[in-house]
Amino acid sequence: DIFNADDKIGAAFGQPTSNESSDTVPFAYELYYSFKPNDSVTMTPAIFGGSDRNGVAGGDIFGAVFETTFKF
Repeated sequence: DIFNADDKIGAAFGQPTSNESSDTVPFAYELYYSFKPNDSVTMTPAIFGGSDRNGVAGGDIFGAVFETTFKF
C-alpha cells in the first residue's frame, strides 16, 4: 500500500495582515505529507513559500524541509 489510514496530508495558504506597500499582494503557502514507515518513526516532508513577502515586489521565497521524529 502506498497510503495508510494514519498518514496525514495538509495545505495552508494565506495573506499576511501587515503590508509595507499597498501596491503588492503578499501570499504564503505550505504543503506537507506525514507518514509512519514503522511504529517508531514519523517522516514529514514539506515545502513552503511565498510571493511578494513583506509587501516587497519580487520578495519571493521557497524552501523545503524533511522532519523525522523517533519515538522509543
